[in-house]
Amino acid sequence: MATWIAQHFLNPAFFWPGVALVAAPIIIHLINRLRYRRVRFAAMEFLLASEQRNRRRILFEQLLLLLLRILMVLLILLLVGRFVLDAQQLTLFRGAKSHHVVILDDSGSMQDRLGDETAFQAARSVVEKIVAEGAQRPGTQKFTLILLSRPGETIAGLSERDIDDALLDEVSTRLSDLQATHQALDLVDGLEAARDRLMDDRSAVKHLHVVSDFRQDDWFDNARLGETVRELDAADISVNLVRVIGDVHENLAVTDLTGAVEAAAAGVPVSFTAKVSNFGTREVEDVRLGVFVDSQQLPMNLVFQSIEAGKEVSRTFEVVFETPGNHRLHVTLENDALESDNVRYVAVEVPVNNPVLVVDGTPGGTQGLYIADALAADTSVTGYSALVQGPDYLRRNPLEKFQAIYLVNVPELPPDAVDALEKFAAAGGGLAWFMGDTVRPAFYNDKLYRNGEGLFPVPLAGSPTELPREDSTSPGPDLIPADHPLFRILGGQENPFIDAVFVNLFYPVATDWWANRQPEEDQFRVLATLRNRQPLILEHEYGESRIVTCLTAAGPLVSPQGTVWNNWANGPGAPSFAVMQLELARHIARSEHLLPRQPAGVPLDLTLNRAYYRENLEIVSPDNQATQLKAATPETTAEESDEASPAAEELPPLVASFRETDAPGIYTVRLTTREQQVEERLFAYNVPVEESRLDVASDETIRRQIGENVSVTIQEPGTFDWIRTESAGNEIRWWLLAALVLLAVCEQLLAYRLSYHPDGEARKGGLRSPARGLRPGWTANS
Repeated sequence: MATWIAQHFLNPAFFWPGVALVAAPIIIHLINRLRYRRVRFAAMEFLLASEQRNRRRILFEQLLLLLLRILMVLLILLLVGRFVLDAQQLTLFRGAKSHHVVILDDSGSMQDRLGDETAFQAARSVVEKIVAEGAQRPGTQKFTLILLSRPGETIAGLSERDIDDALLDEVSTRLSDLQATHQALDLVDGLEAARDRLMDDRSAVKHLHVVSDFRQDDWFDNARLGETVRELDAADISVNLVRVIGDVHENLAVTDLTGAVEAAAAGVPVSFTAKVSNFGTREVEDVRLGVFVDSQQLPMNLVFQSIEAGKEVSRTFEVVFETPGNHRLHVTLENDALESDNVRYVAVEVPVNNPVLVVDGTPGGTQGLYIADALAADTSVTGYSALVQGPDYLRRNPLEKFQAIYLVNVPELPPDAVDALEKFAAAGGGLAWFMGDTVRPAFYNDKLYRNGEGLFPVPLAGSPTELPREDSTSPGPDLIPADHPLFRILGGQENPFIDAVFVNLFYPVATDWWANRQPEEDQFRVLATLRNRQPLILEHEYGESRIVTCLTAAGPLVSPQGTVWNNWANGPGAPSFAVMQLELARHIARSEHLLPRQPAGVPLDLTLNRAYYRENLEIVSPDNQATQLKAATPETTAEESDEASPAAEELPPLVASFRETDAPGIYTVRLTTREQQVEERLFAYNVPVEESRLDVASDETIRRQIGENVSVTIQEPGTFDWIRTESAGNEIRWWLLAALVLLAVCEQLLAYRLSYHPDGEARKGGLRSPARGLRPGWTANS
């Protein structure tokens, strides 16, 4: 009962006194019935007989008069208590005991600037106004603040607090310390957190205020978001969506920065590509992009003459890293409404050179030299160093230091060498196969192809095949490349190199297998064919690596019959062979030179070899703030980590996680080895691209996503009448006043009817009414 009273009366303290006042008309009625002593005399007998005939009618009229007077008292009670029909129609802070939960959107797009303030600053002002209005009715309202970046956390001091002046002072201070993040956040997480808090709340009325910029990306085709809002409405939680942004703002953003760093080496030019998107509504001109290496601006500007609205453009540029080691690269635009997305970072590991292993099974290693010369004729230009070795090298030496491994004319490999290659490829190292006259197809099919699960893409036929020189059914060049970066130099309508390449011998794919395969199930891609449509160069993936297979020899190998396998490496097409080998090396090389990139806010997780690294590590954020961490095994805390060292292969890894990664930029992780050597790892963090899309969802889009018959209010930016308006009780007040006037008129008419009034002759004759002395409306008792 108390809850119902609190829900429907703005002044609930007047309710019970008003109910007690209802008894007054009843008491007066009863007192009047007992007021006169009955005296019988002869003249009254006639009157009593007459009254007996009208008793029921008179009793009904008297009860009706009593009811009218009771209703008048009740109407006065409703007016004084400020009655409201629907508790949900109460304004936010004028009525029932309420709990106000505010979701404050602090995603990256809330840094959008609106004149002199950001969208997030405007949102903080809205929250402060909500608390200020609630403080005018202390003891009746509760307040909870949820940050969208931390929906599951309770903000100390701002959870289920009674709203009063003390809370208002605290909120003003706490809000000024809050800043928008650079992260892409999910509004559903905040709504679900608010729902969980309010479901078991005993407050009479539950309000959820979502203060956000309501971007199109968040609301368009988001079924989960609409479903969550409907669940809130079904739980009698009023949802109030408060906009702080009205229209889309012009915005340019650097959306990507990548580089062809597979061959990055000290002193070797490295190509990078920067992409800039225009997320605004009009074309922009003369856009300039600055380039910085290790915080020093390079003497270059990337100029975009114009960028159309909604379009993305790119520019490629070269950077020379003079020294080996880790380097930081970033590009910047001029500031606009959203400044945080005008910069993009990458970190690059630059070695002295890139070692490549060439395993040659040809006696004397002559075939491997053609590849070594193509890759490392001038290390200062190509960035590669090539080591030519026999097959036994694979089983006797670690392979992790190599960017890629070429296997040329290898007849077969021992099991431990195959195992080493599989581990190398699974970890991201690239492989390239070239055939020759020592190759043993049975070994390749059994141990390397392994029914499509091994290091080789297809089963081979039993022997090499010669491509006929004169074949009218398949005219054209011997080599027909696909549209692939490996063969960029062979592209074009009149390319002199492609016609100069002759392929005489090749290993065909096993005929039965090729004829019966299901092309849609192929795990490989054909990158080049011969003019007879037989595959010549194929690519497939193994673990984290790319493996490219060429079914002819690497150089001008002469068969026992005196046929030269091909002339690509030493004929007129030799320049294209060198370029193709460099492109191949980049294509299959490890991608580790471009160090990890993450969106802002994603935890920096590390897994360390405990046998090699110590537990203590340091993380330096982009603002040069250093944080000391202690890694631990997953089973124990850092303090419980045991220094005892069992066998290295039995040691569990060390793990560490750093979560303060909101600031875009380069994070440096300093590790200490067991030999007290310090190693650095770099991690680049950038603003998520989706936070650069500033399109605002329309009311229609929001309501369409939520669905029909869902009670949700949407407040326009800059309007605060919804916080400080007259109560919904005003709407019914005039109806109550009208009803009170009507009842008063009816009561007076009925009271006049039931009271005694002498006619004109009685007045002339001086006759007195039997009801003399009675107040109008209160009849005498016979």
